Amino acid sequence: MRQTLRSAVARHGRETIAWLAIGGTLAAMFFTAYQVRQGWEQRRLAAEQAVRDRLTTAAVLIGTEAGKMSALELRALLWPVLGTNGFPSVRPLTLDGFARAGEGVFAAMSDDRGAARPGYFRLARGGHGEWTAEMRGALATDSVYAREVLDEVRRWTGRVDLDRPEARIGIIHPNVGGVPVVVAMAPARGADGRAVALFGVTYSRSVALRTHVGHVLRRVSLLPAPSGERSDSTKVDNSGLAVRLLYATGLHDAVSPAAADDAVWRSGFVATRAIDGPDGGFTVEVAVPESVGRRYVDVATPLGGERLMLSGVLFLGLGFAAAAALGLRRQYKLAEARRTFVAAVSHELRTPLAHVNALSETLLLGRAESPEQAQRWLRAIHREGRRLSVLTENVLMHARGERRGIRAAAQWTDVSAVVYDAVSLVEAQAQARSARIVVVGTAVEGTAGGAGGWVDAAAVRQIVINFIENALKFGPDGQTVTVTVDLKRPAAPGGAGGLLRLSVDDEGPGVPPADRDRIWQPFVRLAEGGSAPAGTGLGLSVVRQLVAELGGRWSVCNVSGRGARFRVELPLREPATSSPAKRQMVGSTGR
Repeated sequence: MRQTLRSAVARHGRETIAWLAIGGTLAAMFFTAYQVRQGWEQRRLAAEQAVRDRLTTAAVLIGTEAGKMSALELRALLWPVLGTNGFPSVRPLTLDGFARAGEGVFAAMSDDRGAARPGYFRLARGGHGEWTAEMRGALATDSVYAREVLDEVRRWTGRVDLDRPEARIGIIHPNVGGVPVVVAMAPARGADGRAVALFGVTYSRSVALRTHVGHVLRRVSLLPAPSGERSDSTKVDNSGLAVRLLYATGLHDAVSPAAADDAVWRSGFVATRAIDGPDGGFTVEVAVPESVGRRYVDVATPLGGERLMLSGVLFLGLGFAAAAALGLRRQYKLAEARRTFVAAVSHELRTPLAHVNALSETLLLGRAESPEQAQRWLRAIHREGRRLSVLTENVLMHARGERRGIRAAAQWTDVSAVVYDAVSLVEAQAQARSARIVVVGTAVEGTAGGAGGWVDAAAVRQIVINFIENALKFGPDGQTVTVTVDLKRPAAPGGAGGLLRLSVDDEGPGVPPADRDRIWQPFVRLAEGGSAPAGTGLGLSVVRQLVAELGGRWSVCNVSGRGARFRVELPLREPATSSPAKRQMVGSTGR
């Protein structure tokens, strides 16, 4: 008992360790997957930030270059005045000459001179300090525009001493009619160094900046190709880049075509940079659509192969864990079935052995009251011995079947004699259940056509015994078990087409359709626990193995109102080496 308990404890301990190992493997696998997923997430966030940083760099570059162009533009516009350091040359500068030079500068910078609305003015200083205005361009054609610009200029001159040598350039950025403009001025000086005139130019600030930003977008590649492939360094393509300028007044000025789509400014890839320039401070906003940004992220973090590999590892790991769990569960069920089988075999062996021991001991002690009684006891001992042989043969056949070691040997056999011999071996079990066994069919002894055929006698005997024992176990007391034996011989000796049909009908509950395939497996019993009848669970499995070796078919069905019908069909094949001299009848006439 202690050994059994120790064995059970060790077995359960091994099973527990196996389940813990499977669980630990799954936990480690999922933890690894989680860590890899976290690494992916960190790489993705870093890639997204890298895209935003690149956009920030683009905004800085755009704003800086536009500011440089604005400074060059202002210097070029005021150069007619600054070129002489503000002092009059041999030929004094006129407003018309100043305006012509300015128009040339605007023509060189952009074809959109009309949208820039350039205007030119000259304020001449009178003897009493008053300023007389002279205007050209947009200032000459738009009195409102001219009045507002000159008002801003006069306010500026009121704060600045133009006679000081350091007062060389003045730049103001008023909003005229709600539109930001640039007013750039430089004083022209007399021989005494005093300012005698103030030349100035005014133009649309947004048009100028938009022009300068457009130059940058056409000449400088600000982002790599989204596909990740090496791009042509000679080709500039910033068509997917959205750029707009923001002014202190709140005005948004779209520069690139992509900037007109409001959705692009709601994407996760937007960068903003404030710029201080000679034409006033402004803000550059740069963005790419969400889809384009994601393509940049995918290029920076090519995780497709890694995802596929990790998915494969997870799938294989889960598959292996599931297979291990199923295998462990199958081993557990097999171990349970084997333990049940050992217990059943022990019980099946104990009863006939007890009868044999008791009857043989009684005979040895000479307690038989008459020779007839002694003969009955001897026949009982012989019957129980044969019953033990049947049980042992079932176990051995199952073992040979598991090793594919069953070999059939066809002999010319008296089929009816073999069937009656099998019935005689289970008569005692039938009598114990008050059951009756009836044998019918075309192969029954004494029917027309004879009862001989080429078949393995031992296999037929074992099949009939197992079918009848199964019927007695699961049928009610007092039932009639019907054994049907039909024999169809081939048309010519050695020919094909001979067939032996064996079927056993009981009066039990039948077999549910869902279990009609399962019951042919070893150790399968439809009833469990205390309701299960005694037995090893090998009978039908051995039948299946024998019939398969003989090349036959097996089946089970329910007969309406009568119970279950188990049937096998065995082909009759005469060996090629057979001869009439070798046709020795095999079988027993005992019943």
